[in-house]
Formats: sequence, C-alpha cells, structure tokens
Amino acid sequence: MSRAAGQPSMKALREVVDLLVESRIKLDALASVLKEINPLLHDRYLGEIENLKERKASQLKQALTTRLKAKLT
Repeated sequence: MSRAAGQPSMKALREVVDLLVESRIKLDALASVLKEINPLLHDRYLGEIENLKERKASQLKQALTTRLKAKLT
C-alpha cells in the first residue's frame, strides 16, 4: 500500500513528536527552576504562556474556518 503524495512518513512524524516531547520536558524543567529562583517572574511567564495558547487557538480556529468556507464554495 503506497502513501498519498505529500503525506509525511510515520517515521518523520514520530521524530517530530519526539522532538516536541523533549522540548516540553526541557521547558517544564526550566519553568520549575524559574519558580524556585523568581516566583514573580514565573507567574508572568505562565501568563505569557496562557496568552500564547489563546492566540494560537484563535489563529487555528480562523484558519480552519477559512479552509472550511473555501471547501464549501
């Protein structure tokens, strides 16, 4: 069974997921250190992360809506 053109291989997807997990572990460790060193800065960092999550969710929703509208027309 062949892959459809333009689809990444499972190996490539696994590598990307592994890198994302590794990055998340490092960020969590750095956040833990930051919390111990400077709790006020840690709170600001968490606020920035929440803002980024909300912004990305909004961008994703807008992109999906645009894509759906394009498919329906």
